[in-house]
Amino acid sequence: MKLLYFTPLLNNVGGLERTLTDKANFIASDSNEVMIVTYEHDGEPAYELKESVEHVDLACHFFTIYRYPFFRRFSEALRLKRLFHQKLKAVVNRFRPDVVVVTVPNTENFICDVMKVVKPVPVVIESHLAYGYSVIRRGLAEKLLYLVYNPQRAIRRSQLLVALTSGDADNWRRHGVRNIVKIPNPLTRYDMTPPAVEKVPGRIICVGRLTRQKRYDRLIDAFALLADKYPQWHVDIFGQGEDLEELQQRILAKGVRIRILKPTKDIYTEYWRSQFFVMSSDFEGFGLVIIEAMSCGLPIVSTNCPHGPEEIIADGETGLLANLDTSDLAEKIEWMITHESERQAMGASARRAAADYLCKDVAKRWEQAYKSVIAK
Repeated sequence: MKLLYFTPLLNNVGGLERTLTDKANFIASDSNEVMIVTYEHDGEPAYELKESVEHVDLACHFFTIYRYPFFRRFSEALRLKRLFHQKLKAVVNRFRPDVVVVTVPNTENFICDVMKVVKPVPVVIESHLAYGYSVIRRGLAEKLLYLVYNPQRAIRRSQLLVALTSGDADNWRRHGVRNIVKIPNPLTRYDMTPPAVEKVPGRIICVGRLTRQKRYDRLIDAFALLADKYPQWHVDIFGQGEDLEELQQRILAKGVRIRILKPTKDIYTEYWRSQFFVMSSDFEGFGLVIIEAMSCGLPIVSTNCPHGPEEIIADGETGLLANLDTSDLAEKIEWMITHESERQAMGASARRAAADYLCKDVAKRWEQAYKSVIAK
């Protein structure tokens, strides 16, 4: 099988990039050839690719159109689209894939182009963000482009859509997509023997990009309700993103013990050193960091947002699900702080549950899905 993945970039430290890299590395073998095509990659990949996985960047930097005045953006977008089409066609003609996989979000305005270039090669759509949230656009120009390219129509014409959760799969079905399979993200690493590291007393850990979606403002406000009551506890957030300065200012204003730390490639050590994990998002495609933390024996406190957390976390057994409000999130965090023995038992249960997502098992299901499309 010759498999071509299409995604914007690989240099972000994020769940999509991590999952895509892990799957590509697993599937690449003597009988499978894998290529990843990006179009605005900049720098080194965030996660290591096997030498057998070929990475090609088309160097069509669509983000540069926003430096131009409003109406100029359309002409620049069309120019880059022509360049994109030419470069992608050359790559496809050379590689000759058996199946093409397009990840969403962020590629919606390219799906029609990809389908035209690769036809009659079957196209699989991988939905990495809850339906509805992946199609949100900011600004009039982006909304107009979205209407022009109409990615929903193109997605309905794909041979298969892979959803990470049952909730996301149901939403796609309600919007006219029929050929859907649900396969979760894989967990690449699972330490059979816990490493010899000491836990940091009172440490709560959070991991994710500093964007509006993650709602770290909600977490900051929730912890502010508890900080004076539990002075031995603190929060460490590992992430980067456009909301960094705003969040730093909020932390200073609230006077809480919260640090924002740069992403690390050794995040598993940080999980093992922590007491429990918190997610405060408004929405998620899956929540890869949840199963990563669970694999390190951490119980989870998470907002019950669409769609990943409730399908991963057994409420009261491997973690606690909170409503999408500050007070309930604070209440769940406080319970975890004040129930040490129950917290440790939850962590042990979470570690056992995480084993259901091992890469060797889940990645095989992805590979079988791709091959089923080729067979049809």
